[in-house]
Amino acid sequence: MSNRCQCVRFGRPAAGVFVVVLALLAVAPAAGLDLVEVYSEENADGAFEFYVDSAHTIPVWLNLKFENLVNLKADTELPYRALIEPGVEGKLLFTLEPTERSGRRGYSISYSYARGDPRKVEHDDDYVYLLPFEHGRKHRVTQGYHGEFTHYGENKYALDFDMETGTPVHAARDGTVVEVKQDSTVGGPSPRYEGHANYILVQHDDGSYGNYVHLDHNGAVVEPGDRVEAGQHIGYSGNTGRSSGPHLHFDVRVPQKDGTMQSIPTRVRDHTGEAMSIEEHRFYYAAHPNGEEFEVVFGEDLTNEDFTDYAAEVSRTNSIEIRTEQVDHTYVLFIANGYDRDVEVEISIQKQGFEATRALPLEMRIPAQTESYVTILHADREARRLQFTPRIRYHRPSE
Repeated sequence: MSNRCQCVRFGRPAAGVFVVVLALLAVAPAAGLDLVEVYSEENADGAFEFYVDSAHTIPVWLNLKFENLVNLKADTELPYRALIEPGVEGKLLFTLEPTERSGRRGYSISYSYARGDPRKVEHDDDYVYLLPFEHGRKHRVTQGYHGEFTHYGENKYALDFDMETGTPVHAARDGTVVEVKQDSTVGGPSPRYEGHANYILVQHDDGSYGNYVHLDHNGAVVEPGDRVEAGQHIGYSGNTGRSSGPHLHFDVRVPQKDGTMQSIPTRVRDHTGEAMSIEEHRFYYAAHPNGEEFEVVFGEDLTNEDFTDYAAEVSRTNSIEIRTEQVDHTYVLFIANGYDRDVEVEISIQKQGFEATRALPLEMRIPAQTESYVTILHADREARRLQFTPRIRYHRPSE
């Protein structure tokens, strides 16, 4: 959850009075819901009375501090921290009393809020979360813990999953929906889009929160107050807010006394049902309890032995053709001889970001009207560019 800075000037201060408010609203990543507002009113004695409105459906923890106080003194301990109950309007927090009856006086403050009560939350560190997408489906982690692009500060224990816009998003744990934003239609890699991400925030029973971000426009199928179960469909992925491409941002976070929401490391269930550690750039299957069995195939696990006896009959085309099959970021190459007699070929591959499982160039004898296995190209997970171009040399068989 990132902070959004908002400068506000309240009321009509008397001569010699300055008022500056820096309102740091702790909200979901790139969120735009202003649910809590702190404001002041000057009374007849020249004191400033501070009030809060909260349109939230759950309690929030307010953290307010003064950056500058001139000839004013608070009637409470500072920084001011308190639990604000849901739905309050005009709740008096404290008063700044003048220390002198004349002369310049004023203040500048900053405030933020976290969902829930940081004094009571105790995350269940033994809980094993589901991956936040459909059972039996596989997606790649494009940015993991401490990711260089945006996973630092409050987001340092977040996971980004590569998903096309409109991909179903599923709850990683039971909980109650407390916030939904789905009105945004814009996104991009620039920080200026941080106020435009659609998201769903789910409160778990231990006081932690599941955070699902960058959803599609109108991409939520739940609303605040709904109770959801682990594995339940809750929305659709998108590309809103600060985002370099369609994906789902997911993290679990807990409220802090400084008014922030800090993401935390979590245990995640793999396709066998065991807890695992997530690695950046790898593919993972979601496996929900009581879900149907599904085939598990990872491209990085494919070897030459998987295709030792491969041979397939092809039609006569009087040509030599290369065919590829993609599994994750792995490519399996085949070569088809469309002539009616055997052909001797030499195959080389110009490649970047790939490693071949067979030594190249490769000389092969391809039987007539037969497709044969050539090699596997495994992508380097850290490579920024992936590219390959097969090249074939052969002699056309004489008639």
